[in-house]
Amino acid sequence: MGWNCTPADDPGFSRYTAETMLPLIRSLEQELNGVRTADDIEYVHRARVATRRLRACLSIFSPCIPQKNVKKWRRTIRGITSSLGEARDLDVQIDFINSFILKEIHDSCSGELFFYTHQTEEDVLGLRDRNHPLFSQRPSGDVVPPDTADREGLLSCTCSFDIHRPGLECLLHRLKTRRLQIQPDLVKAVDQLDETSVLESMTTYLHELKVRADIEDGGGISRFSYQQACISTMTAIADLFWFEPWLMEPDMIHRHHEMRIAAKRLRYTLEAFGDLFECGLKSEIKTFKALQDILGDMHDCDVWIEQIPVWIHEEEKRAIRYFGNTDFFKIIRHGLDLLLENRRRKRDKLFSELNTLWNALKQEGFWDQLMEKVSAPVHSSFQEGAQLCRDGPVTIALLSDVHANLPALEAVLEDARQKGATAVLNAGDSIGYGAFPDEVVSLLRSSHVLSVIGNYDQAVLSKKWKTGRPRSRDKQIAMRFAYHHLSRENRAYLAGLPREIRLRVKGTSILVTHGSPDSLTEYLVHETPESRLHEIAEKTRVDIIVTGHSHLPSIRSANGTLFVNCGSVGRTEDGDPRACYALLTLDPLSVVHIRVPYDFSKAIEALRNRHLPDSFARIVSEGRPLDIVSEPEDAP
Repeated sequence: MGWNCTPADDPGFSRYTAETMLPLIRSLEQELNGVRTADDIEYVHRARVATRRLRACLSIFSPCIPQKNVKKWRRTIRGITSSLGEARDLDVQIDFINSFILKEIHDSCSGELFFYTHQTEEDVLGLRDRNHPLFSQRPSGDVVPPDTADREGLLSCTCSFDIHRPGLECLLHRLKTRRLQIQPDLVKAVDQLDETSVLESMTTYLHELKVRADIEDGGGISRFSYQQACISTMTAIADLFWFEPWLMEPDMIHRHHEMRIAAKRLRYTLEAFGDLFECGLKSEIKTFKALQDILGDMHDCDVWIEQIPVWIHEEEKRAIRYFGNTDFFKIIRHGLDLLLENRRRKRDKLFSELNTLWNALKQEGFWDQLMEKVSAPVHSSFQEGAQLCRDGPVTIALLSDVHANLPALEAVLEDARQKGATAVLNAGDSIGYGAFPDEVVSLLRSSHVLSVIGNYDQAVLSKKWKTGRPRSRDKQIAMRFAYHHLSRENRAYLAGLPREIRLRVKGTSILVTHGSPDSLTEYLVHETPESRLHEIAEKTRVDIIVTGHSHLPSIRSANGTLFVNCGSVGRTEDGDPRACYALLTLDPLSVVHIRVPYDFSKAIEALRNRHLPDSFARIVSEGRPLDIVSEPEDAP
């Protein structure tokens, strides 16, 4: 989400990007030597977390980083994250089995256990030294090499012992062996990271970015930084809530795992933007850490539950291959069965705890408070120097379908300022048919308008005009003109716009999208069936849904949700050529559509000067759809 910009576009955001990412790079560099030596399992853990935070920041702060750099750096960082992944998983499993043996088994075993699992496959063992676990050790300290061990009994102890311990220690040995085997590959991956000089190039670029930003602007946090924080956070919250229905399904482990990833992304987003907000969002981050921990522990249980049957099958085959029977395997299986049952019970308990925490957060209004907090700074993003009035009403301008009509947009923004709007939300389709695509996008950006992408914006960027049918010649011309008259920066900006924006203002939740929450091309108008509006309201659970696309203004209400179609700023289709937008006031709530006259001649003259079809001029002057004003292509 974002665009390729320069510090001149928003030096405050560029500076914040550098100041956020540089410490993460240093943190990763500090952990890598520890990863090589493997002296402490926490080195791998901290290094892996640092790579994940860096990847999250590469997405969040991509507006200030060239896309080719973002792709290269993300690919390289993802590679080291993957390399660290198996090592970290094994470290956690080994640590857990050690603890499990001590907690569940140790107290019931009053004597010393001597356990030997002979193997002939050297590729599995990996080690042949006398300190290796395959050598049993007697109380006296004498080492018994494998060839003299008791192959029949294979198990001896000075007293009674718990029947589960052999299987657990066998599994522990397998895990430790695997961890030793992958260590050289892990060191190789770290060395390769150094050879790529990616961390060095990231550091150099970010330092230069900060210097240029400081030259352009001596300090301060930009309004755009708060906009990015709001959009990124609200998007991450929406992604997390998509998984809420699966909290009713304990067996949907894949969805729960994906929910864990969504919770982690949300936490990283809050950490990245925390310094912009009061108290650094520390309380909220702590809450997400608790949520993420439960989901993480659930995932760990799911991995055990999936892998233990595989290990049981492998150990049975290994016993048959070596001994010719399953007698020894029966000794091993007791511990693995105990572990499997333990993980299943723990998983059920964690799932219950997850639902308890989730429901508590909703009942306490945690989500509403968080959304209100991250939305607050953008309430005053439009008016220079405007302050958020916490006790009085808030006025927000709602607009859509500017369609590259610069005179119309200028008139609407000026009217909104005069009427006290402190924020502007744009439901998309900012380009197409008009003569000013680049100027319109630049004005939306410089005015700090919060925009979503429209279906026409998408069509232009995807170059659909190259494959258009002959009967849509005018539409092809419009899209081709828009594409070629957009700067690279503004193309990237449009491509990075979200499909929807969610805000919470004065206790009111607002969703902005072009067509409907399900489709950019679905019309939500006066004729939309009531049942469809109820369906959308139930699904989105917001107070107000702001849309465009139809070019026809409307206000509908269903199931407690207000549906506001903004109409069109630059291409009205109801016969009134004046620009149309809506003014939303909260606390108390009111919505009104406003018609704004503007200089049609300026828009029409620009169309003709750029040799665009006459039908485009008629759209502007008559306020009617293209299909009506266009001449049939076969007309004389």
